[in-house]
Amino acid sequence: MNKLKIALLAAAAVYSAGAMSAEVYKSDGASLSVYGRVKAEVMNGYGYVDQSLKTDAEDHPGFIGSARLGVSGESKVNDFFTAFGNIYYDLSAEDGIDANDRMNVYYGWVGMRFGDYGELLGGHMEPAAYRALAPVDVFEDWGFAGNGASLDLHNTGAANRQDGIIMYQADDLGGSGIGFSVSYRFRDAGDNTKNGVSAGLSYDTPIGLGFTAGYQYNKAIDKSVTGDRTETILGAYYGAFGEPGFYGAGVYNHTKLNTGDHMSDDSVKYCDKDCAFSGDGFDLVASYTTPEGMFTFTADWGYMKNQWRNSDSDVAVNQIVGNITWNINEQAQLLVEYVDNFADGEGDAYRDAHQDLLTFGAIYNF
Repeated sequence: MNKLKIALLAAAAVYSAGAMSAEVYKSDGASLSVYGRVKAEVMNGYGYVDQSLKTDAEDHPGFIGSARLGVSGESKVNDFFTAFGNIYYDLSAEDGIDANDRMNVYYGWVGMRFGDYGELLGGHMEPAAYRALAPVDVFEDWGFAGNGASLDLHNTGAANRQDGIIMYQADDLGGSGIGFSVSYRFRDAGDNTKNGVSAGLSYDTPIGLGFTAGYQYNKAIDKSVTGDRTETILGAYYGAFGEPGFYGAGVYNHTKLNTGDHMSDDSVKYCDKDCAFSGDGFDLVASYTTPEGMFTFTADWGYMKNQWRNSDSDVAVNQIVGNITWNINEQAQLLVEYVDNFADGEGDAYRDAHQDLLTFGAIYNF
């Protein structure tokens, strides 16, 4: 497994909790494990706009409780084939939200592992190009925003978890440090996606320096709503996040969204023809973990500027994020996370442009 800890790329969110998983059944080459976490945090801002449209910091509850619960299993077919499955739920304890938001599938897939030659899996996860974004996806609540997904133009960005994904991936091929992922997305009318293809590549050098690249294309069903989308990503990193010592990473993202008829969001008027969205952004992350691993200090600068033809330019994301995590032991963590976004975008598409928010949180992994 390379220094990005993405031997299972889609398992980025279950990495910390999965390490604590409890095996509840094992027999004849089959096993079943349960894992998860409980989190409580005090927040000075509205935070989770996907659960509430409140934009006034004073309207959002100051205390939020949540949990994630996962079940994973695998069964050895023979010396070469292993079947596996995983489901990971996101649970909310926040009052005043829709019942449908109480429990959602965060990740879910079923697959087959082919010895040292990778694995094939299908379900709900990020597409293959997420491999190129993984180096900067290190924060608990915020950060990781200098990409096309931050513009909230449907759930088609490489940073988004998506339905209907089938992916083949392999890491550290032959001890070379090279890993790759390729994926296909099936039709999803809810996201105006007819189909999509995605690919990611990573290379971990012997000196701790790594490089990533990714590409994604989504074909639209109705091009009068949103057009075909392409996303190109390049990144580099040094070290291993969360391990003692310095970690640094930077990722550049270019996203283009076309349509043959028109394109708009809540802050841009319709235009008659030849409309397109083109955005460029980046995230720069620096982190240091103390020698015994007790404290991790992390900072990020995320930037995303979008350019609409026939309209002015807006900076959708220009934010700084800071995080201090106290790793009490392998299970328990206390953290402080701060974000301030200086973006000049306006309208509903920029609801995620959080302004000057501070979180105090406690997490227990099991």
